[in-house]
Amino acid sequence: MDFMRIDAGEATVVFDLRLPRQAAVAFLGPRLPAEAKLEDLTVLLEEGPRPSTADAPPRVSLCPAAGEGFQGTPGIVLADGALVRFELAAVREDAGGQVFVLEDLQAGVRLTQTWRAFEGSFLIKTRLDNIGVRTIGVARLAVVCLPLPAWAAQRLTFSGRWAGEFSQRALPIPDGSHEVASRGGRPGFENAAFLVLGGEGLSDFGGDALALHLAWSGNSFSLVERLGFGEGQIQIGERLEAGELSVAPGEGYDAPAAALVATGAGRNGLRQAFHRLAASVGAPLSGPRRVHFNSWEAVYFDFDIERLKTLAMEAAALGAERFVLDDGWFANRFSDRSGLGDWIPDLERFPDGLSPLIAHVESLGMDFGLWVEPEMTNPDSVLYRTHPDWVLAPPNGTAPTQRGQLVLDLSRQEVVEHLFDVLDQLLRDNKIAYLKWDHNRDLFPCSSPRRQTIGFLHLLDRLRAAHPNVEIESCASGGGRVDFGLMQRCARFWASDNTDAVERLAIQSSASLFLPLNRLGSHVGASPNPITGRKVSMAFRARIAMFAHMGIEADPGLLGATEKEILASHIALYKAHRTLIHGGRFLSSKGDDPGVTLWQCTAWDGAESLVLAARRDQAKALVSPPLRLSGLDPSRRYRISLIRPWPDPAWRFLPDAGAWRASVEASGALLMQVGMRLPLIHPETAWLVHLKAVEEHSS
Repeated sequence: MDFMRIDAGEATVVFDLRLPRQAAVAFLGPRLPAEAKLEDLTVLLEEGPRPSTADAPPRVSLCPAAGEGFQGTPGIVLADGALVRFELAAVREDAGGQVFVLEDLQAGVRLTQTWRAFEGSFLIKTRLDNIGVRTIGVARLAVVCLPLPAWAAQRLTFSGRWAGEFSQRALPIPDGSHEVASRGGRPGFENAAFLVLGGEGLSDFGGDALALHLAWSGNSFSLVERLGFGEGQIQIGERLEAGELSVAPGEGYDAPAAALVATGAGRNGLRQAFHRLAASVGAPLSGPRRVHFNSWEAVYFDFDIERLKTLAMEAAALGAERFVLDDGWFANRFSDRSGLGDWIPDLERFPDGLSPLIAHVESLGMDFGLWVEPEMTNPDSVLYRTHPDWVLAPPNGTAPTQRGQLVLDLSRQEVVEHLFDVLDQLLRDNKIAYLKWDHNRDLFPCSSPRRQTIGFLHLLDRLRAAHPNVEIESCASGGGRVDFGLMQRCARFWASDNTDAVERLAIQSSASLFLPLNRLGSHVGASPNPITGRKVSMAFRARIAMFAHMGIEADPGLLGATEKEILASHIALYKAHRTLIHGGRFLSSKGDDPGVTLWQCTAWDGAESLVLAARRDQAKALVSPPLRLSGLDPSRRYRISLIRPWPDPAWRFLPDAGAWRASVEASGALLMQVGMRLPLIHPETAWLVHLKAVEEHSS
């Protein structure tokens, strides 16, 4: 067998098995025709001689290594400098997918890589085994190595900072090596765990695109490399510190899994494949995504139980279904400088514990959630005073703080045991449906971020096994810990602490490239916003939050009667349409006006669609181009409703407001090819449009 093919929905990968020692990806992209003869690739992909290079230059194989003369960045580097020269020992198929086994008997290493196909994506698992007689130190191991596609012209980066996550930019691919790494002990805001390539003509709905994602909650790297003779490669893997990973004889290292998507359907092609993968591998969700009320921006640390009971009544009146008590509930926690690590209710605020508040919340028809940050402690805490040796600190030095916090050393078993015991007791003593699990600082100094991450995952897994009905949200200063490894454990991700709806337009557009809307938390914040100071209308705030897992962060007591009415009506809309929002096909685009963001959730059968058309800034032109929709059935006719309240002053520029009040009809073909014109020239304008297919009746 010279070539082998794996199909994953609309994607195909073909492996070249003709190499003397290895296997390599020969093709990765949109699905090849079923009748394509792989033997034809023998001629089509044959390389001629290369001038002034090795007579038999090594290819970018599944794990290129320096021992075979590979001149680029090796996929594997041993700590002692020993050269690796893999040979393809076996190719087999098992229940987990297609398996490739590579061996170097002299170096004493075996690499086993498994490719599992999903709908439009592949999940790749790599294991390194020590088959020799000496312990092996591993300095670098790429989970996935792929040839750099000839069409690749740009790399999409997803960097950012606190309150400015998922900042997307397109950068040209330069010659040489370009490696991005996260070093803070979590995926971080650099997003090294996401590697996206696009062709010259990449758009929202067209063009070649390829994405790699490392499903790992610790440090990672991603590499794009264009070598001098024209060939190139991409890699992704766990970033290892010096001396961090050693493998004894007879033992192995299971590297984090990686997700791979290749499409010819542009950014939305990537989006659909990642959303389907999330549905396949993500933690089970407990029914419809309940509307959250989160207490943080409403009261911060300034509350007592009576204040919280009032908040709960106000939240329930707006339609909230879950009340989440954020920071400040535990002993000695009146600012962010004390109390972390002491996970018992504060007796001043809760003399009878949390149970009376929980009972009150449940009497209002809501369930109860709680904020925790188990991996951290404050110097001013009982935990630190009792166990000062439990924190990450330099040898014979003082542990440095960030946000007044220290990091507990989760590589120590006694620390993990203590955290499990206190969290388990908290969940046993109280009827808690949800934990907002935060992680508000980087790990430093830390000799082994890997062992810290493993300790965190073991703690999380053990807690989930003991309390399987408790949903957990991953929050790390906002979106600092987002990955598909956690998606197998967590029901929700908090994309950003920034609840400014204008900023959230960009954040959620980028985050949704990987995260489905049913796992992406978005809340209606206060106005003016506590982070940006921007004043935004309630309708605009609520509409952005609807296209996610919706929640409220603002203090209802500070809202006017009209604001409450608008918020309550949008919560009711969310509840009425959340099956469509979370179960339909989600598309995000800029349309023909780059200043307008278009979000569209459409039923898979095309029978219904909910559309958000939003503008952040003032338009340069005085006329908005028509909004061309997607995913509708061209043969069906749709009734179009502009959901009230209409944005002001934009609605005053409707040419025939009366016609829109009565509802309008048009065919799917016209809506997709011609579009519909709405006034979208004013800043912070958001139209919400509902389309419903009209049943045709023969006369």
